[in-house]
This record gives sequence, C-alpha cells and structure tokens, in this order.
Amino acid sequence: MNTAIKVIDTLKNAGFEGYIVGGAVRDLLLGKAPQDVDVASSALPQQVKALFKRTVDTGIDHGTVLVLLDGEGIEVTTFRTESGYSDNRRPDSVEFVLSLKEDLRRRDFTINAMAMTENQEIIDPFGGQEDLQNQIIRAVGNPDERFEEDALRMLRAIRFTGQLDFIIDMKTLHSIRRHARLIKAIAVERLKSEIDKIFVNPRTQKSMAYLWDSVLTKFLPAGELFQVDWIPYKSNGRSTFGWFYLLHQQNRQFSAVKEYRFSNEEKKLIEKSLELTKLETWDQWTYYHYSIEQLEMAALVTDNVENLAAAKQQLPIQSKSDIAANGLDLMQWSGDKSGPWLKVWIEKMEKLIVYGELENDKELIKDWFKNEYHRHA
Repeated sequence: MNTAIKVIDTLKNAGFEGYIVGGAVRDLLLGKAPQDVDVASSALPQQVKALFKRTVDTGIDHGTVLVLLDGEGIEVTTFRTESGYSDNRRPDSVEFVLSLKEDLRRRDFTINAMAMTENQEIIDPFGGQEDLQNQIIRAVGNPDERFEEDALRMLRAIRFTGQLDFIIDMKTLHSIRRHARLIKAIAVERLKSEIDKIFVNPRTQKSMAYLWDSVLTKFLPAGELFQVDWIPYKSNGRSTFGWFYLLHQQNRQFSAVKEYRFSNEEKKLIEKSLELTKLETWDQWTYYHYSIEQLEMAALVTDNVENLAAAKQQLPIQSKSDIAANGLDLMQWSGDKSGPWLKVWIEKMEKLIVYGELENDKELIKDWFKNEYHRHA
C-alpha cells in the first residue's frame, strides 16, 4: 500500500490525478489486506513511463503500465471508457478519458467501482459502500450491459458470493439468467480460473448453489457435473479437490472435464486420487505407490483417515531409487541380458521391501534374488 501511495504522490506532483481502485478498496473497507493494489490515473501511458525509472508495458494498448518501485509492481491504468464488445469478452475499442467517474462506470460491480485517495478518502459514485454494508453484489448501472460487455462477469458474481459471503442483487441475478448462454463465448482457461477460485473460497457450497440457480450450468462445459450436494470439505487451498469431488460424487472419469485444459500435474493428481477411491483397502503398497497429495485428497471422501504422512514416512523406502540394488545388479547376478523378466523381478523386490518381508540391504537382496531366480529358472 505504501508503494502505491508513493506512485500516486509522484503522479500528483506532476499535475496528474491518481487513485487506488478496484478490489483493493473493497478489501480495505472490509478490513482485509488487499492482495493486489492498482492505481487509476489521468496520466497517459507514455506520461506514466516518463515519471518512473522502471516500467513494463503490460497492457499499454489498454492504458496499463506496470511501475516497478521499492521491489513491488504497481499497475497504473489511464482513466478509460470501453465500447463495442462484439465477442462478449473484450472491448473493440478503448478511449482514454479525464474523468474518474467515467472510468469507474465501466467496472463490473458496485463493490469494485470505488476509488481511494492517498489520504484514504473514498470516492463512491455508485453506492459500493452501502452494498458492502448490506452484503450485496450488484452490477454497476444496467446489468444487461455489464454482462454483454464481458460474460465472465456472471461467473465472477457467483464466485464473490462464496468469497465474501454476499448475496446477488435480484435484478443482477435475473440478468445473469437471461444472459447465461453468453458464457459459451468465454475461453475455457478463463472459465477454469474462476471455477478454481470458487473451489477454494470459504463458502463453496453457497457459490455452487448460485451456479445452479443461475442456469449457467446449462452452458458451461460439463455443466451437468456441477449439480451435486456439496459437502464442504476443507480444500486446503487446492482447487483440484473441487474437480476431484465433482467427478467422485458422480462416478465419472477425468475425461468428463478435460475440456477445461488442466495441467499435467493437475490431471495426474485428480486421476490418481480417483483411482485410490476405488481400492477397498489401503496398505503399505498403497502408501508407497501414491503421493501424499493423492492420498490426502482421496482420504477426504473415504474412511482412510489415519496419519497418512506418518504411514508413508514409516515405509522402508520412498521410491525405487532408495533400493540398495538395481537392474544392473540383477542382470549381473542372473547372468542374463535385459528383457521383460527384469521389470517383473524389480517389482517383486520392490514389493517385498515395501511390505517389510525383505530388508533393504544389498547382500541380503542378492541372496534372496539368486535363490528365488534360479529356483524359478
């Protein structure tokens, strides 16, 4: 916050206006520490760049310059209006203006359409403070226009219900229902980002109820999956749990949500956790074969509630690399070349060590292998 105030002071000393805007103002009024602090200014992008030694053109065509100061990055955006949202996602044109009110008018909800001076004076032309007090999410001006401008705002409204424990103003909610089909124009990456935030917010159940009531589920990829009785397990800040839970509750495979373009890491975590839920019992091999993240996620919907970290830590080995012997040793002891047999015997050795039936000692492994291998030869 101090860095943002320094940026504003520099702008004002040069004859420009500067204000803290958006979510930062909302969070400060709610008594929360803002995660990101953005500044809106009457200065044009080139004028902002001339005032600060270090800047990055993060979105200069839309008036945004990142100012690097005191080890922080503060986005400074020129007051602007937007028009012509032909794709319901982004403006066809941006016009720089000199009015803060005009800039705030283009924002999504009243609680995000406030500004604050460096002296913490609040500028609130659309009733954002009252809506904060009444815990209401209300579109700025005409909600139909706001959602036609950017259809993702509908999903953002629903995310805020759980994030802030607010309700959606009825006029705004009716508009979401009327425009729900427009969500199909939004890229799946943007959809997933908002849904991820719903899954990690404090009141996922509330957002999920709104998601279904809004009829957005009719137009979201795999929308039918969102019709679940949400049990508010602790997600531990991992959005992947929400996706896993949807699939688990409806006995579906990961392929049902693949349209959302998960990372390979997310895909593996969800698939392996689903795989775990199909096992009747968990034993040493289970704890060895699956990661602690996969075990903990699956444990949230099964009866396996023991100390998983301790169970995994107590294993004789954590991975193949911990085994005192390797494939080269087995080939040397057997006198045979590599082949399908090698994989079979490495797994036999691995399982015996994991189950505690063979000590992880090279000489003991050698004795066991030579006896067993030649007996089965």
